[in-house]
Amino acid sequence: MNLITPDFGIIFWQTTTFLVVLLILSKFAWRPILAIVQAREDEVAHAVAKITQAQLLIKQADDDRARLIEAAHTERERIIGQALATQQAIIDQAHQEALVVKEHLLKAAKIEITREEARALETLKANVGSLVVQVAEKLLVKELSQNGAQWELIERLMGNKNAAT
Repeated sequence: MNLITPDFGIIFWQTTTFLVVLLILSKFAWRPILAIVQAREDEVAHAVAKITQAQLLIKQADDDRARLIEAAHTERERIIGQALATQQAIIDQAHQEALVVKEHLLKAAKIEITREEARALETLKANVGSLVVQVAEKLLVKELSQNGAQWELIERLMGNKNAAT
């Protein structure tokens, strides 16, 4: 039964050995071990802080990206609206200019038609005058070819002339 119940000497020496080992460990090993554990704890805390900071930066980047996309969509809509307004203004301006050109061309065409009518009328008058002279010449030749009729025509013409004056 000696094995189960230890003797006072064994307990004394084991306790003394434990205390000496504890003293040596606390003197030489405890501080470096605590320093290593503390350094590791600081590294973990620093890593957690960096992860938190990185998560904040990622969230800010996502927010900025969403804001930029929204701004780009707004800008695109504004540019498209301006382009449509400009297109409509150009179409309206072209339409107005076309109307002005049409009116100008109509006026020019009317003037040209009037000129051509006047020219045609003058040509017609000249041709009619020429035809009248030719007809009169033929009548005069026919009338004057008869001697007695000539004197009659001359007297008649002179009589008309005297009556007119």
